Amino acid sequence: MFEFDAAAVSRTGPRPDNQDSALAGSRLIAVADGVGGNVGGAVASSLVASWLAPLGCGVGGLGGPDALARLVRRANARITAGCAVRPALRGMATTLVALTADETGVSLAHIGDSRGYLLRDGVLTQVTKDHSLVQALVDAGRLAPEDVSTHPQRSVVYAALHGGHDDTDGLDVSVLDVRGGDRLMVCSDGLSDVVPAAHLAAALVSAGSPEDACHSLLRAALDAPAHDNITIVVADVVEVPGAPGIRRPDPVLALETAPLDLSSLTTDTAPFAGPSTTRATVRTYGAAASAREDVTQVLETLWP
Repeated sequence: MFEFDAAAVSRTGPRPDNQDSALAGSRLIAVADGVGGNVGGAVASSLVASWLAPLGCGVGGLGGPDALARLVRRANARITAGCAVRPALRGMATTLVALTADETGVSLAHIGDSRGYLLRDGVLTQVTKDHSLVQALVDAGRLAPEDVSTHPQRSVVYAALHGGHDDTDGLDVSVLDVRGGDRLMVCSDGLSDVVPAAHLAAALVSAGSPEDACHSLLRAALDAPAHDNITIVVADVVEVPGAPGIRRPDPVLALETAPLDLSSLTTDTAPFAGPSTTRATVRTYGAAASAREDVTQVLETLWP
């Protein structure tokens, strides 16, 4: 049985607001990057992250890749419902890369161009493949891999969660081969677009803890310099004794960088009902002030 020892960091970078959301818990790590460069992206990433957040606390059964795929489909349905609450947000979308750990192993779900990486014995392997125009051009032999980072359409994705009934047709789901001692990272393209893979590997190898790795990678992105929001989750894989069906209610850290704290609350924590009837505390950070009204209205309706 595996667990994650995880840490996360998110910064707005040069953009006017932060449309990324991230989760870092003992059972789940995830990054969702709002698509479209408008307020809807922040709402979409927040809706998906808040739906998945209880998994990071060990709430309810996970059940491997098929169960993770079902949960992503339900998260996508939250975007559909959000558009019904706020029609002006129709067209909002988000990428997602999520890893879950339980007695079945580690499962991966991915759509869009947010990435997942595995570090083992000093070797860094990208475990996701971008659903992007530039990756399609590389696959077709029409673009050299070294030219991807400077291509004018490098941010164009052809698959994302936007509430459509067929969105998850593009979802990649798999079981990840992990061992205790492996280090995992998920990130938005604000990191992977500007920091070369060799530098990512060096930072992950040299950092003593997931938190140190996050801050080292953040500094590298900001120095590159960054041109987008930067969100990073790093997790060490821990093999632990356990029995199927046992779930410890560990806390989850959620960097909901489009604020999800409802206006009636006076603290930085807010409860959300996710895929289990048990409620989980989601800690919120960041300030996408222009999105606050939209996010609050949608969430108050979907999670009264």
